[in-house]
Amino acid sequence: MSQYPRDEFDDVPEDGPRQGAHRGLRPTARVGAGELTAIVVAGLLSLGVGAYAFLEGAADTAPAPAVSSPQP
Repeated sequence: MSQYPRDEFDDVPEDGPRQGAHRGLRPTARVGAGELTAIVVAGLLSLGVGAYAFLEGAADTAPAPAVSSPQP
């Protein structure tokens, strides 16, 4: 097993608080229930508008008439 030189991370107490850069205190939620509801409603509304536009666009296009060559 290789031996590494000691550094400042080796001098932490065993019973100390387990808090590091990735274990910091969690910040409070930045988005409340009202904002989250508004985001969900806006997403559903835009999805509905997109579905309506897609279905209306598909109904407006008629298939091109088939061109048949005359038989000799």
